[in-house]
Amino acid sequence: MHKAHTSKTLPISGRPYPENPAWLHESSYLMEAGNRSLKTETTYRSGLRLFADWLQHYGRNDYSLKDPWPLNPEQLNTAVILNFRNWLLANRSRSTATTYTSAVIGYLHYLDGQDNLPSGIQLGKLQRQMSRRSVDRNQAETVIDLDIVRQSIPQIVTYYDALPLPPENDAYNRRLSLLRDRAIVHTLYATAARISEVTALNRSSVDNGRAAYATITGKGNKPRAIYLRDYAQNTIRRYLAERRDGNPALFVSHSRNSLNARISITSVHNIIKKAVKALHLHPSLSAHDFRHFRATQLLREGMPLEVVQEYLGHADITTTRNIYAPVLGIHIVSEWLDQLDLPPDKAVAPDRPPPYDEPPNLE
Repeated sequence: MHKAHTSKTLPISGRPYPENPAWLHESSYLMEAGNRSLKTETTYRSGLRLFADWLQHYGRNDYSLKDPWPLNPEQLNTAVILNFRNWLLANRSRSTATTYTSAVIGYLHYLDGQDNLPSGIQLGKLQRQMSRRSVDRNQAETVIDLDIVRQSIPQIVTYYDALPLPPENDAYNRRLSLLRDRAIVHTLYATAARISEVTALNRSSVDNGRAAYATITGKGNKPRAIYLRDYAQNTIRRYLAERRDGNPALFVSHSRNSLNARISITSVHNIIKKAVKALHLHPSLSAHDFRHFRATQLLREGMPLEVVQEYLGHADITTTRNIYAPVLGIHIVSEWLDQLDLPPDKAVAPDRPPPYDEPPNLE
């Protein structure tokens, strides 16, 4: 594969293709991009390469041509993403600009799901700015579009609940794996925790499924609580009741080659993607969307913003407000319109005189 790149040069700087991926964690992101579509993976890889070459060639955000690939995304911020898109629109076709922007945005969402989003990136602000700048919404979806897609999240939970449970475990641990998958989706739903927080849970953290909450180390190494509702506790207890290994991890892999190792973040993503594909849901849905769905759901039901902030573990309420303000704003306006809006026929005052047969003389 590397030999095929030796005859190619990067489109802006003219350098030979580096052998390594352009960005840290790029390979894992591309493996999941486009529901494992080879065409999408190839196109998104090209977009990420162009983005890296653009940053280094023009020296944006202290990136330099001397920096080896893969680049660290930590130096990225919202402004440079928007500048890159403007450059694309001026130098590439509209469709290419849209697709390559989607590649970068998708990569940032992936980093967010891995708790590696650069501190200078505000995804909510980025989505709103792109909406104002008329991004093609077939690719770069707005916050509101994403909220509509995320309304399918509960179906993922009921999908695993409805799958027939094998009466006995077999050589492939199918019964145990399904019990685990049910416990994982119920835990994601109940806690709205980050994927890394869920995979890091131990049996003792949740008191073997009897605890109503667990104290964890969240983003930024800050302690916080996650809340396990009774439906999550029940699925955890059923799962642990059939475990025969001594691993302290709450969720482990049950493939024959894994030796009951702690489950990986990628495996949790694959559990969600399996249901998304089976249910023909929007292919962009991932495990991280449980977190966003639950936040907007609770805000709609009237949970105060500061309580949602605590529930999600955001250090600053501004983060909570910036991410969910567009969705919450639409909900509030819609509720008021449902109460107060009048259609035109009812808005006409009963004592209003009939319209003129001829325009009045205003001279």
